[in-house]
Amino acid sequence: MTTAHASSPALAGRRPFHGLPVIETAGLRREPGSPRPVFDQDVWDLTGLADAPVVMSTHRKILDFTAIINPRWRQVAREYLMARLAPLHPDVAVLPQAFRTPLNPNSLWSELKHLALWFNHLTAVGITSLSQVRQHHCDAYLAAASRSATDPDRLLSPATTVAMVRIPQFLVLYAEILSDCYQPGFAPWQGRSADEVTGYVRSDENRVPPVPDTLLRPLLANCLYLLETIGPLLVPEAAAARAADQHEAASRRSLLVTEVDGLREEVERRRETGLPASRATEATVTQRLKRGWDPGDPLLHMSWHPLVVQAAGAMGHRRDLETLRPELERWVSECGLQQPWCRDAAPVPRPDDGTPVPWALPMARHQLDAMVYVVTSAAYFLTSALSGMRSSELAELTSGCRRQEERTGGGTRYRLVSRRIKGEAFGGTEDAWVVTEDVQRAIAIAEALTGAAPGERLFAKASNNSGRRYTALSSWVNDEYGQRLGLEPLPDGPVNPRALRRTLAMAIAQRPHGLMAVKLHLKHLSVATAEGYAARPGGHQAAFAAEVAAEEEAEHLRLTVAAYEDYQRGILPSGQGARDLVAAFKSVDQALERHDAGPVTVIDDRRVERVLKAKAKTLHLGVGNYCWFSDPSKALCLKLAGTPDADEPLIGMCDSARCPQATHHSQHRQIWADHADNTQAVFLGNPRLSKPERARAQNAFERATRIVAEIDAAGHPVEELHS
Repeated sequence: MTTAHASSPALAGRRPFHGLPVIETAGLRREPGSPRPVFDQDVWDLTGLADAPVVMSTHRKILDFTAIINPRWRQVAREYLMARLAPLHPDVAVLPQAFRTPLNPNSLWSELKHLALWFNHLTAVGITSLSQVRQHHCDAYLAAASRSATDPDRLLSPATTVAMVRIPQFLVLYAEILSDCYQPGFAPWQGRSADEVTGYVRSDENRVPPVPDTLLRPLLANCLYLLETIGPLLVPEAAAARAADQHEAASRRSLLVTEVDGLREEVERRRETGLPASRATEATVTQRLKRGWDPGDPLLHMSWHPLVVQAAGAMGHRRDLETLRPELERWVSECGLQQPWCRDAAPVPRPDDGTPVPWALPMARHQLDAMVYVVTSAAYFLTSALSGMRSSELAELTSGCRRQEERTGGGTRYRLVSRRIKGEAFGGTEDAWVVTEDVQRAIAIAEALTGAAPGERLFAKASNNSGRRYTALSSWVNDEYGQRLGLEPLPDGPVNPRALRRTLAMAIAQRPHGLMAVKLHLKHLSVATAEGYAARPGGHQAAFAAEVAAEEEAEHLRLTVAAYEDYQRGILPSGQGARDLVAAFKSVDQALERHDAGPVTVIDDRRVERVLKAKAKTLHLGVGNYCWFSDPSKALCLKLAGTPDADEPLIGMCDSARCPQATHHSQHRQIWADHADNTQAVFLGNPRLSKPERARAQNAFERATRIVAEIDAAGHPVEELHS
């Protein structure tokens, strides 16, 4: 017979959490009248948590300990989770190795799942007490848990299995208050962390892949079209549908005999005006056939109930239909049947060729609801793509979250009020995100389409999942609805806020050549992000600003290394700053040559990057040049602006043809060539141009052609120039 740990409450006769309310003991708030789970219950119903964020879905609020087969270990699981939730409880606070920060309730469900995996594995191999556990049991558990449940041949990633190892290890930290614990002195994978056991290597590098340009461009273009062109026209239809729902909900009585004549007159009025009768849904037709309707009945496909609701505010029964059958058959035969929503839609220009087409064709209610969901999803993705908001922050957006501030001296600033969830105490912290006008309009359309009451969340329904939203959006765009409007087909995803956040950070960092530059003004996005960070240094956009800075640093290092590699191949930069840059690269060569020589010496890319890192920090990107801002006193833009002590160049005032710190490279050639061609065609080719304007245009043309020639001359390996 095995025994529990000598210091466990099982021997001391104490049960530290017996009878305690879970939510209140953890110091959390509970909604009045909601379930009040008690520690000893096998199911903790946490649906009454007052501050739960939207991302904590309902299923994560139900903790079912019966998933653990052994009742003894259900008690252990409750004790462990209660101790994690309430680290200040008197019996937990004295534990020397216990965690001092409360476990976020949103993590409880995952913790319980991993506890069940561990305990049920032990049950399967015949273990009945934790004191019987030895290291070979732990290794066998890891071998089994590391394989996919659906495909045993596939190994799970270390990032997934590391959580499975932590749970058996963490139980050791709470042995003194657990009713069953390991043998004294034993710990799973003794002396090794979960990371070491699973081979999980942590990295500060952001490994989230950006959304590819082939997907991002049509996604943004389609979202903008749906929100700016289709959305305003869809809003009144959505409002009418909601009003019809409310009217129908209030129409629960039968049609009165005295109302039949009035309904007959309404039918005649619609017939005389040529208004088609509403077509019934396929589900309604199927039900009618099951009830014995004649398949050849001329009224089989007519929607009868909505007519009675609209005309009399009553329920439409079959007996009433039969009373008015002659009038109804005449109406259907003369005017036909048509879907009830989006009739007589106004024409809009197609985005591909400008051809005017009706913005929608007559549709059934479920098709209207689908269209509302698609356009609302467009608002979701556009907001995500142009703001960098996390999915948890998008889910917290409510109707009425928009703020608008008119700035002194002109200009408007737009903000969205949401909540910070990640890294915050349970429930999050209210904060505002500075956004562009495109995002502000998108949220306004979402508010109008959903009809959300003030304070009601816009994207918090069960269908909020970004994968489900993108599937619905792409299917609608690629199907007959989107193709009739001329929308560009969308490729398969996935698309999610994490990837869009990374894409935006990279696009801003890589300005002026970011992926979004064709459709949207990245400068405006960058300004909004910077202003949001400056206004609230610890707010929503602080972390995003840090991501942008990291991407910018990585991009500048990449471009610097690329310029150095060109130099090594004999492809030199041009411009006034070329000599200094080449001198800097020569010093890099000398630094690399000082590497200790040896038969296995390798100068890898990482070492080159380390040596070039200081130079990369001086790089600023212009539209048609690089600015190596190493000496402010030499910066022509600062001299022209009269701000010689500035710590950054004024790229908007850059005259790269004359600045001693500017260089031109092969990637800038097309920009200058296009500039020369446009100047010649638009200005020099205009006979009405005045002499001063012509002189300025001629100077600009000559400067552009000179820069192109210099790039061409410098952009060849030295051996080619001498061949």
